[in-house]
Amino acid sequence: MFNMYKYLWFYGTKPVDSTATILPSNKEVFVKQNQSVLSAALEQGLDWPHDCKFGTCGSCKCKLIKGKVKPTSDYSYTLSKEELDNDIFLACQSRLTMDSIIEVELGDLIRVPPKTCNAEIKSTEMLTSDIMKVVIETEKEVEHSALAGMWAELSIEGLDRPRSYSFANAPKNENPKEFTFFIREVPGGKFTEWLFNKDRDKKQCVTLNGPFGSFYLREKATPIVCIAGGSGLAPIKSILEGGVLDQAKRDVIFLFGARTQDDLYCVKELESIKENWNKDYKFDFIPVLNMEPEDSDWKGGRGFVTDYFEEQVVKKNNLNISDWQGYLCGPPPMVDAATELLEKLGINKDEIFYDKFTDASNL
Repeated sequence: MFNMYKYLWFYGTKPVDSTATILPSNKEVFVKQNQSVLSAALEQGLDWPHDCKFGTCGSCKCKLIKGKVKPTSDYSYTLSKEELDNDIFLACQSRLTMDSIIEVELGDLIRVPPKTCNAEIKSTEMLTSDIMKVVIETEKEVEHSALAGMWAELSIEGLDRPRSYSFANAPKNENPKEFTFFIREVPGGKFTEWLFNKDRDKKQCVTLNGPFGSFYLREKATPIVCIAGGSGLAPIKSILEGGVLDQAKRDVIFLFGARTQDDLYCVKELESIKENWNKDYKFDFIPVLNMEPEDSDWKGGRGFVTDYFEEQVVKKNNLNISDWQGYLCGPPPMVDAATELLEKLGINKDEIFYDKFTDASNL
């Protein structure tokens, strides 16, 4: 049986104010006693890779070269035994117990430090049977400093920890003081049970903290394939809206996977993105349904969205997509299947970017 106690660097002394030297960039991060390494790095503007802050995505993993860290949770379920054997740890779930040297490849983005502010829910609209459009209005005007595709934390009093939701609009398209999200109802999820309750307190303060995330459009001239499912439409829509505003010079194929026609939403908004995309480049929007009744009037794509892309888009059109970029967002099984497919079709794994939407049921 795996025994974490053999990894002595996990169990240093009590966390203290410390400095982390980051290799190979040689940048330094001051980490307060009660801070995770990731939080400190983001506050100080470092582009540390991350797709969550709760130890589930594994994107923030890094290597301890010298020093000691103390975990705030058991993340042996996220990292492999081989990774733990090689002193790999999760920056979001670790605090320093002394000055340390850490190895991680930082990105080139100059990050705006996240801000926390009080807000209320201004409006809600049911988009499907279980996905709600939620507009949050802050007490004070807050700069829309996120890149399209990023996310924020939302919290209410009594919640054990914040919940993470992607911005559904490109920041430049938001009204002052407003932030828009697409939120799926999660059975057993404390936040969404409160949110979807018709009798909830309409004046309940909602704490918003952000922006966070490493999901945004990278600069490149090659085509893009986007694949989304469920509420994973939010960051893809935000990224594509940003592409319209910037008149991106790139071809796009966007496949949206849903169960039935009743689960399709924002179709008009996506058609508007298509109409306003750079006229010198192609934009294809393809909804694909995997549970639509066979005798319905649906004339569009059917089956699993990944299978459809491989058979009806790539093979049917004899496409070579090896130099493309992939942007994926939705439930973990869909993202994993799409990642595997894009790698099989020749896209370098470093050119595949994703945001897995895990839920917080029973938390």
